[in-house]
Amino acid sequence: MRRFMSERRLWAPEDGPEEDRVRPHVLWLPHGQPQVLEYFARMREILARYPDVIAPVAAGGEHMTVQKIETLDGDGRRVDKQRLHTAAPVLQRELSSMAPIDVEIGPPRASGSAAVADMWPEAGLHECYLRVRAGLLAAGLTLPSAEPFFWGHMSGGYGLTNTDTRVLAGQADRLASELGRGLRPGSRVTATVASLWLVMERQDPVRSRYSFDRVHEIRLGRKESAS
Repeated sequence: MRRFMSERRLWAPEDGPEEDRVRPHVLWLPHGQPQVLEYFARMREILARYPDVIAPVAAGGEHMTVQKIETLDGDGRRVDKQRLHTAAPVLQRELSSMAPIDVEIGPPRASGSAAVADMWPEAGLHECYLRVRAGLLAAGLTLPSAEPFFWGHMSGGYGLTNTDTRVLAGQADRLASELGRGLRPGSRVTATVASLWLVMERQDPVRSRYSFDRVHEIRLGRKESAS
């Protein structure tokens, strides 16, 4: 396993301004669905046995990233909470005709630098991704280049270091093995993506964590602007 928050993933240098560690995103938050939170609590119990290798996502930090948003909008202004509120009705209109998406999450697995659980079915999530991008662009926000196909997933933990010693490599191997079988039975969980959140997300490279302030909720299939 590799360190997740490598230099290429850092949003700001260590000596950079604090505001550069915060970026706008669109997330799905499962916090009203206790079965999902219990699923990730079980995953967290496994990951907590390997503190030298991985940092589990803290309770309350569970999320799926739908779209990153650049820090400056199309007019060159920094995107703050008020700018997200302004963009929200445009995004709401784009998602007003899309029904909530029933999904399955899991099973968990160890990737190159994280513990992840994939989400299914792919087609519905990809359509949602395309609509989110269309709405954000129509609202004058700037986005990274589109992915060929959306990868729906949630992370349960982030790699702390490059496991380049025999001891660490052994821990990483045991983690991958235990994670692959440790949630059985029940290695998948069902959920419904019924709303998305515009958030300001903060990267904490010291603790290998992300946190976020909720700004505006967007409900799939809802005509009016959500608050």
